[in-house]
Amino acid sequence: MWYRRIRRTAARGAGARGARVLATGCALAALGLAAGPAPGALAAPAEGTPTAVTSPVPDAMAHTVTLVTGERVTLGADGSVVVAPRPGAEADYVTRRLDNDVFVIPLTALPYLGRALDPALFNVSALAEAGVTTTPVRVEATGGATAPRSGPAFGAALAKQVGAEAAEGSAGDGPLFGGVTSVVPAVATADGRAAPRPPARADDTRADFTRADHTRADHPVKVTVLGTDGKPLPGTTPFALANVDDAARYREPSLQAVDGEAKAEVPAGRYSAMVSAPTFDGAGESTGIRMATAEFTVPDGATGTDVVLDLRKATERVTFSTPRPAEEHQLILHYLRDDAKGEVAVNGGVGVSSGAPVYVQPSNRPVTTGDLRFNVYTHRKAPADAAMPYSYDLKLANPAGVIAKNQHYKVTGRQLTTVRTNYHSDTPGRAQEIARLMYLPYESSGEALSEPFKAPAQRIEYVGGSPGASYQGWLKAGERRFVSEKQTLRPGRTTAVDWLRGPLAPGFTEPARGAAAEETWYCAACRKGDALTFSLATVMDSAGHHVLAFPSDITSSHFAVVSGDTTLYEGDGVSGGVLTVPPRTAPYRVVYDQTRTNGEFHQSLTTHTEWTFSSGHSGAQTVPDNWTCVSEAGEYDGPAECSALPVVVPHYRLDAALDGTSPAGDDHLVVGFGHVPGVAGTPAVTKARVEVSFDGGERWTAAAITALGKGRFRADWTTPDAAVGRDASLRVTGTDADGNTVAQTVKSAFTVAAARGQGVSAGS
Repeated sequence: MWYRRIRRTAARGAGARGARVLATGCALAALGLAAGPAPGALAAPAEGTPTAVTSPVPDAMAHTVTLVTGERVTLGADGSVVVAPRPGAEADYVTRRLDNDVFVIPLTALPYLGRALDPALFNVSALAEAGVTTTPVRVEATGGATAPRSGPAFGAALAKQVGAEAAEGSAGDGPLFGGVTSVVPAVATADGRAAPRPPARADDTRADFTRADHTRADHPVKVTVLGTDGKPLPGTTPFALANVDDAARYREPSLQAVDGEAKAEVPAGRYSAMVSAPTFDGAGESTGIRMATAEFTVPDGATGTDVVLDLRKATERVTFSTPRPAEEHQLILHYLRDDAKGEVAVNGGVGVSSGAPVYVQPSNRPVTTGDLRFNVYTHRKAPADAAMPYSYDLKLANPAGVIAKNQHYKVTGRQLTTVRTNYHSDTPGRAQEIARLMYLPYESSGEALSEPFKAPAQRIEYVGGSPGASYQGWLKAGERRFVSEKQTLRPGRTTAVDWLRGPLAPGFTEPARGAAAEETWYCAACRKGDALTFSLATVMDSAGHHVLAFPSDITSSHFAVVSGDTTLYEGDGVSGGVLTVPPRTAPYRVVYDQTRTNGEFHQSLTTHTEWTFSSGHSGAQTVPDNWTCVSEAGEYDGPAECSALPVVVPHYRLDAALDGTSPAGDDHLVVGFGHVPGVAGTPAVTKARVEVSFDGGERWTAAAITALGKGRFRADWTTPDAAVGRDASLRVTGTDADGNTVAQTVKSAFTVAAARGQGVSAGS
């Protein structure tokens, strides 16, 4: 699995160029970005035959791993994370980001990090690259002690021990569970980032998170972490320390202060330090989380520099007020400190779902070296007795360079987009989770905690933030994960959104309206020179939300590309690829069959789609400048000489209820036909045909078609009473003025319910 480098901004980060494509022969290339074949895919073809790939679009890639402590973390291609708590617990954690590594560390694990618990246990990037879904561990212990199996039991036992030790005034000093001295991941990646390592301490330059070149690290620094009682904080407390003249000289995201004290050898220069730590009362119960910082200079030739991170200075509690009453479900702080060269020095945050108070240390003055960006995100829920469930998702930035002295955020209706959301489910009471990732203009990745609920459901969701904020929805339905494209906030407006409205079918993702021009878009149906790319999102709903690559429920699929009488490629277990084709203009036919096996869905599990279009050598650019396309050399490259293929795509508006049912009697479907994004001078779609089957596709009934204009058509039919309780299938065909076509069949697209006002007899 390949993840894009974690970047400060999308515009400044490394481009897509250089993401290699592995050529096999001259016909088809396997993209190095591919997440790997779906479960059930056939073994690799014999040597000398073309190799196919799954969707190469990076946004379709994600991986979920269950940490040793039981939290489930889903890592997106851009480094975004969605955290779900272990059952019966809250998800309180800190994040640390450095280059390609994203660490998600539960607060209960912090006192033992680098001691009994190897930091690599929480490196979700390395664990994802290793392909694990549940973290395997190797345990060392004395006196016959054992550790609970990794997962919820381990997390619960760890939380119990932290509370007990905190009540005694120390946490993290001794072994775990009466004798466990070491827990390390029993998995390794190619570069060893998830392999066991020696414990990291501030006086040990082998620290796990090190990526900087610590040149001339000959100036001693003593860091003292003080608790809210003014005494050195007992136990083990990780903190970040970085040179802000040039972070490449020294950057350590997770040094260890033991009983409030740490020592390090650093080069001379200006520095920033940040600590996030939980606090406890005398009974060992959490009293909140505090974030403290320090800015200081290590003079050249200094023989010792003393620095204090004082949690007593974290005096400002982060609070919110909203137009309607709302209870805090989660709170996430993001602290980003850049050096004088604009590179990341400290990149971390805190996520809290327990409702514990969170306090930060306000700035006395703006930073004078580099930059500081601090923001807060909250997800808040309506009271339980609200007639219609509603929520708030808010992301608000502090002024550049400071942590503001006032951390109360008052939000008004003028700052909010109102999203009336329908969550469809063809299975009653399906367990789902929703998370909304929010981004400010300088952020290229986000964080969120997921909220569980049962579907089908309807909710009102208010979304707001500082100017330039955008957001992206992540939905977990059963074990499948679906995402939207990034949406731009539209304060003061109301919009309606449907999640998982059927039919669910393969298709092509599209940039959201108003998407930022600097966001890279990977073209999935384009021709660059004579390299033809055709790559599908395997499951999409009627609103364009698409399934993430992991895990997959596709148990069989077949993909073929035909030109005239010649089959250029066909293979099983794939959903697209890149072919080098002759330069002359020629007709092409792409056929994709897909079967899914999923007990949590019963509709739209089998589809058959055919596209026909003409294509010739592309020497002109039709796609926007922020797009990237695969070249004949087998690399993601810029948009020059890249033109979108004239591929016709259907957009459905089926008149079905939230549970995927539609009553017998008069029924209809509105289908709009367009083309994949990026097509220049799109020909109008002038013909449409819709057919319905109530016996699994044995017999088809043609619907009456009415043209509505702009490629939209209404199909009307009458569903017989005899079909009540059965699933109905759809077959839809669209043709544009140039003869390009799409024909898509979706079996069990919806379920027929009793006619309105009628019941279903016991024998039905």
